[in-house]
Amino acid sequence: MADPPLDLRAAPSYNVFMEETSAARGADDILDISLRAGTMVLQNGGETYRAEDTMLSVARSLGSGAASAFVTPTVAMLTCLDASLGGRTRIQRITERSINLGKIARVNEFVRRLAARPGASDLGAVSTTLRRIDAAGAHGPIGVTVATALSALFFALMFRGSARDALAALAVGALTRASLYALAPLSLSPFFLSVIGGFAISFLSGLAVYAGLVPSPGTVSISVLMALVPGLAIVNAIRDTIAGDLVAGSARLLEAFVVAAALSLGGAFAIALFPVDPGYVSAVRVLREAPFAFALSFLATGSFAYFFSTSRYDILWASFFGAVGWTVYLAVRDASGGEAAAYMAGALSVGLLSEAAAVLLRKPATVFIVPGIIPLVPGGGMYETMLYSVLGRGEEAATAGFRALTAAAAIAVGIALASSLARLTSRF
Repeated sequence: MADPPLDLRAAPSYNVFMEETSAARGADDILDISLRAGTMVLQNGGETYRAEDTMLSVARSLGSGAASAFVTPTVAMLTCLDASLGGRTRIQRITERSINLGKIARVNEFVRRLAARPGASDLGAVSTTLRRIDAAGAHGPIGVTVATALSALFFALMFRGSARDALAALAVGALTRASLYALAPLSLSPFFLSVIGGFAISFLSGLAVYAGLVPSPGTVSISVLMALVPGLAIVNAIRDTIAGDLVAGSARLLEAFVVAAALSLGGAFAIALFPVDPGYVSAVRVLREAPFAFALSFLATGSFAYFFSTSRYDILWASFFGAVGWTVYLAVRDASGGEAAAYMAGALSVGLLSEAAAVLLRKPATVFIVPGIIPLVPGGGMYETMLYSVLGRGEEAATAGFRALTAAAAIAVGIALASSLARLTSRF
């Protein structure tokens, strides 16, 4: 008589094996979901410390007993500890980064909802929701190109440019952004894209002067350059440093320096083709009439918030904060005559309003700070430092460079003070 078939499912060891396998899959799912949420923050322009906090919060909300995260601008690593399985680790290399502030806000809301119901979420449903957030794209090329062109137009008027300067800036801004989109399939590095962007701005501005459309390239170049200045890297460097992540903060500052150097290098190449008048007079001037300055800075900031993919509800707040910051800058500068104090006051205003809105609206402060400080970023000083260097006017280049660095440092101090005050207030 043949023996009956062996039923492995009846063996106690089989049940133990299946339980361990199910637990291992659950731990792996928690790792995958948590790491994906953190890398989404990092890839779309979020701070390093925010990516770490996101991963830890998601892992704990989904049932991980303990978790540890380490993030740099290019690598994300997460370890989850389990009493029966030990430690399990995932590492993700970050090779592509863009700016999508709306996606950061949606991930932040997703994490907040998970934290409100710890351990009660289905892993499959959570993973599906996260994939939907990740699949939500940024604004299309046409919308971003139009927003870039409009921001250049508004900045040209803010910098006391004529109607012809403003229209030329509109056209140069659109053509520059379109050329960068055309090069996107080549997957060039950010450094070369910045070089090409700086070249396109200076070349097209010089072409406008050569064609007799504008008398000087200064106002046009500075207005369009504002769309490419590394404002996000500066903000993230400051906020990461304040959060105690010195490695990420230093890396972000280096990134901002490299982008600025690449823009200057590209501009220098273009000036060799369309030489600037050796007697060039500074084009860094600002409109001082408060109502018009407020309105133009509001519109310019709103244009930036749009092509940073900020949600339509947050664009209004970011625009308002940017306009308030610019108005405060003008008021302090006129009252004290000090550029550094004015930049710091303007940045502090944007930072404090953004931190307050982050609490009231439950959004990351970065969503409001990044567009809000753009009017303050010294794009004109960076352009003129490069221009004077090319013209061989070393003393004026040194002066313009020192003023640009002073402005950047003052903005950094203002944002740092706002972030520090917000963290101190949250403890109470």
